[in-house]
Amino acid sequence: MQRKFLFLLAGLACVVIFNLNCTKIDTTQLGGEILPAVDNVYTFADTLLIDASREPLDNDSIKINLSEPHLLGNINNDPIFGKTKADIFVQLKPSFFPFYFGNPADTINPFINPKTHFDSAFICLSYSGFFGDSTKPQHFKVYQLDEGTTNFSDTISHYLSFQPDRPLTNLIGEATIYQPDLKKYVYLKTSKKDSITRQIRIKLNSSFLDALQLGDTASNSSFNFFNSDSIFKKAYRGFAIVADGTNSANGLFYINLADSATRLEVHYVAGYANKLDTAFSSFKLSNGNFFNVTASASANYVRRDTSASEFPRSPDPTASYIQSSPSGSAVRLKVPGLSGMTNRIIHRAEIIVEQIAGSTGNDVFSAPQYLYLDLIDSGNTRKYKPIYYDLNNTQSYDPDNFISFFPTQGIDQNYFGGFKRVMEDGLGIRAYYNFNVTRYVQSLVTKGGINYNFRLFAPYNIYYYGLKLPYKNNLAYGRVKIGNGNNAKYRLRMRIIYSKI
Repeated sequence: MQRKFLFLLAGLACVVIFNLNCTKIDTTQLGGEILPAVDNVYTFADTLLIDASREPLDNDSIKINLSEPHLLGNINNDPIFGKTKADIFVQLKPSFFPFYFGNPADTINPFINPKTHFDSAFICLSYSGFFGDSTKPQHFKVYQLDEGTTNFSDTISHYLSFQPDRPLTNLIGEATIYQPDLKKYVYLKTSKKDSITRQIRIKLNSSFLDALQLGDTASNSSFNFFNSDSIFKKAYRGFAIVADGTNSANGLFYINLADSATRLEVHYVAGYANKLDTAFSSFKLSNGNFFNVTASASANYVRRDTSASEFPRSPDPTASYIQSSPSGSAVRLKVPGLSGMTNRIIHRAEIIVEQIAGSTGNDVFSAPQYLYLDLIDSGNTRKYKPIYYDLNNTQSYDPDNFISFFPTQGIDQNYFGGFKRVMEDGLGIRAYYNFNVTRYVQSLVTKGGINYNFRLFAPYNIYYYGLKLPYKNNLAYGRVKIGNGNNAKYRLRMRIIYSKI
């Protein structure tokens, strides 16, 4: 009997020690995928309602550099989030100066050899992705920038609001593009052995081609634009590719300017030693690495127009709205039930976000691939900061320290969550997101502290302490209408699985 009593006493001591250790959140691994069953005897589950409201989002600081995908196109028919227009500005250059077409000894002059000539020119854009309705055509126009343009010179990066300081008047080409056609191979006109796919091609008019060939340094013309980089970029400031879509245009193309498939193609028939050769020369985006060729200028213009949309003109009172950057929207989340919560062992605390199924446009405009959740510190000049502990459970970081405020290896998305998942049930097919805030909530109930509000949004970049942290979303890709705390079917909520101490 005495041995049984000692055994029970030892077992009770182990339980007490286990419970005490579970309050030390710095070393615990609770909150992972292996969770105890909820039996309402030893393990419990509570659902805390979340109040949601619109949170202002500062998008003015977003920049885009040469290597990042640029946007081109029109969204004209999204009743929930309105319209988007995106234009591209780019300077394409030869890779050497003095420049000549063809090989050094080639002749491209019909007065010397009647069979040689310049044939055609194309603006070509490397296509890397699409967001929206791919069944609707898009119409693009190409303008040559005015020689008097003075503000297209920043060769590093631009804000997403660039417009030239001289009007666009010199239209040199236009084309209607169907996104499905970009998957097909195109055989180049003057080089039948060459083909390409995933490329937008816009043929330029003969006037542009005539002016371009006059600048060939192999000619006797006095307009030798190809003698040096400085002369060339003064005469050819660059191109504007403008989305001029009709009302049916409803999507955005992603363009890789740094790819070799983005170029000005000049096709010609050249002669050498009584032989003819059909070929083309390419002017591409310069990153400044070529000898005596400076970096190219590039920029994007992206404008959102929500004036006639559901958001923000007449929002659903049971919904919140998140549109991806730039000029996106954010939601403030408040969880009153966390304030004053007694100490307990938190096995799992997660915020659950559900898309409202069947919303207009869901079949065309997908939800963002990733959402992000951080804290709103209204009492600090730096208003936003990362969530404590849960961005990466294998690394220490301190959101209140501007040196080590973020995990050096980034966010562990498998642990923290925030990536899009899809479910289908009686309510329909919809996207949803989970955010693991277990260690943060454990800290609140164990140590106390401020019950901060959260900010939920779909960033392209995250900005803290004046620093830019790239996120996983593509620019302007995704928008989602989610249920808020007033929505009975798609309620925004925090679910906590815990044991009492």
